[in-house]
Amino acid sequence: MEKYKMWIGGNWVDADSGKTFRTYNPANGDEIAEVPLAGKSDVDKAVAAARKAFPSWSRKTQEDRSHYVARIASALREHKDELIRLEIAEHGATARHAPIMIQFAAANVELAASAARVLMGKVLPATPSKGAPAGTSNTLCYLKYEPFGVCALITPWNVPTLLLATKIGPCLAVGNTCVVKPPSINSGIGLKIAEIISGLGLPSGIINFVTGPGSTIGNDLSSHPGIDFISFTGSSEVGKTIIANSSQTVKTTMMELGGKNPCIILEDADIEAAAEELCGITFENVGQNCAQPSRFYVHEKVHDRFVEKFVQTANNIKVGDPADPDTVMGPVVSREQRDTIERYIKSAIDEGAKLACGGKRPTGPVFDKGYYLTPTVFTGLTPDMTIAREEVFGPVVGFFKFSDDEKALEAANDSVFGLCASVWTKDYARGMKFVNELQAGSVWINQHMNLVAETPWGGFKESGLMKEGGVIGPEGYAQLKYVCIKHNQ
Repeated sequence: MEKYKMWIGGNWVDADSGKTFRTYNPANGDEIAEVPLAGKSDVDKAVAAARKAFPSWSRKTQEDRSHYVARIASALREHKDELIRLEIAEHGATARHAPIMIQFAAANVELAASAARVLMGKVLPATPSKGAPAGTSNTLCYLKYEPFGVCALITPWNVPTLLLATKIGPCLAVGNTCVVKPPSINSGIGLKIAEIISGLGLPSGIINFVTGPGSTIGNDLSSHPGIDFISFTGSSEVGKTIIANSSQTVKTTMMELGGKNPCIILEDADIEAAAEELCGITFENVGQNCAQPSRFYVHEKVHDRFVEKFVQTANNIKVGDPADPDTVMGPVVSREQRDTIERYIKSAIDEGAKLACGGKRPTGPVFDKGYYLTPTVFTGLTPDMTIAREEVFGPVVGFFKFSDDEKALEAANDSVFGLCASVWTKDYARGMKFVNELQAGSVWINQHMNLVAETPWGGFKESGLMKEGGVIGPEGYAQLKYVCIKHNQ
């Protein structure tokens, strides 16, 4: 078991209280890391360190800041083996999925470093001031981007390294300083990244790491008067609490929240291929993805064929030790998460959904200690069922039949969420009607969850506020100032 300290003001420190907590391997329950249990005084110190570092960091040239941020990307690649090991051990990521996430994380930081260098303001037209020569203007007006100040970066447990990197890169690149709160469940990953960054010679205080539960440390950060901007990824319920806390000082917030994402299968789609591909996407990371396709609307003409192939593929998914290179689906992240998912499974059965496969824990020696579930598929859903409306965040999905495109659109949009959606068809004109009318921040045709470093991410409705990352990543961490200059006097 590794023992970590927090990184505050360029120093490794314990919590003021001396208290710690531990993280565990979801595959077997073993202890992985001991980390500090921060309190409000620790948050105060981290915010103070970031505020002290902000003036000199924000005044550095963009070239200098981008150079530092690019070094973070390189360091993530250099330490990829350590990070992959921790993603597997502390999160339960599979040996085939973890390397992809580390590569994606490094690519996101690298892109932020370069994108910040081309973040340009705009010169605006201006009415000439009194006294200007005829036909000329003696006024220059323009917009310029400036950093917010001190940012709180609060990240989730489902893709720990990727989401930390996605926030840290653009935040620092445009001149902000930050306090990072990694997820409690896999705080060891967050503090390992702090260790990696600490060796790069970055100015002290520009990035600080504090560890502890969101119910205390997250609240302390989101209500702190020294925080200017909050970037949060997590559940909609927690996001609402953070927005309420931040409203007391009118902070700017960037929220990437929950999803209950519709997937619409039209009768002319390549049914067997689509079912097989979507099944793999659905149960990736044990369904612990905000972008997971979870509500399937399948045309009645092909519904049974699609479900048959989907269930067949789901039953062939290898569930097992995430360190085994052949494993496709490892454990969910914790006992509490498994209990929550099992309550959703029970509610679906109690409310009349038909269990097509899964719905139970796998058996055998490898599963005795971990938090495993089998891929679970329900058919016969109705719109009022709990499983049709709430985000499960696990390996559980449900199917509806439809016969009319307009009704399928209406049903897909009948959700408080609006993160992403996909449509599967060979008729692209028909598919584009869905694209134009689906209330979602990202929509794909004949694919789902196809993302690259350049892709911005964010949703509509209760799925969040603003877009994060990608080619517009630095814009989200900067505020616009209007400047007007009268000259030639």
